[in-house]
Amino acid sequence: MLNLKKRNYYYYFIVILGFVLLDIYLNVFIAKANNIVFQLLLVILFFPLLKVILIGTKLNYYKSIGIVFHSKWKKNLILGFSIGFSFWLIKYVIVYFLNGFEIVGVKNFTESLILFFFVFSAFFIGSFLNDIIVRGYIFGHLKGKINGKWIFIISIFIYVLDDSWNEGFSLSNTFFSLVLGLSLTYAFYRTQSIWADTGIHWGLNVCYGIFNGMLGSSDGGIFIIVDNPNPPLFIELISYIIPLLMFLFLYSFRKTLMINKNN
Repeated sequence: MLNLKKRNYYYYFIVILGFVLLDIYLNVFIAKANNIVFQLLLVILFFPLLKVILIGTKLNYYKSIGIVFHSKWKKNLILGFSIGFSFWLIKYVIVYFLNGFEIVGVKNFTESLILFFFVFSAFFIGSFLNDIIVRGYIFGHLKGKINGKWIFIISIFIYVLDDSWNEGFSLSNTFFSLVLGLSLTYAFYRTQSIWADTGIHWGLNVCYGIFNGMLGSSDGGIFIIVDNPNPPLFIELISYIIPLLMFLFLYSFRKTLMINKNN
């Protein structure tokens, strides 16, 4: 019995260590790389690193963490993107009409096209890798060991903590990540694959990028906007209401999501 407990402790130590390594690799090395060629190289090397960690934790295969190309994976990705983009666009439209910001211009066609290319591609990579770590990795290693509802809760909690890499730690950001995590985690929980989850994450990030640009950039998005220095109090609530409505919408139409039957 003692040896069994030791083996369990050792196993979870390796699992946690693997998670920490992947998370640091994404949020420190990939995210902070200044050279785009070097950054792409780091993205490519993420997958051999992930493979080594999965072998070390006895999962062995990418499909164990939801990276599986089942027959309807494209449908889930496109559907997820449509949901994420649409709800975030609704959020921006509502905030605009509530005088939360003003559109004072639009970048020229060439600048807009280049920016959209970077927003579209970079946010896919970022969303995909983040979803692998905070949902695929967590569900893959805890599946069959504890109740699925507890895995759901643990994954959301980890996502909330992980999101502080980009947004900083505050009560408002924590609550926002918690509400947003409902949709992202449920999409993975429902389909048992990563594509609907990544689609939603990607879609809302692309919409964000169109208005605000890349994370950490001061150049702004395709639309040149000026924030209202004294926005109505209700505007902050929109940031929580929209992701909550997105989760309710996703749950109501959950049967349209294709479940991975190969897992």
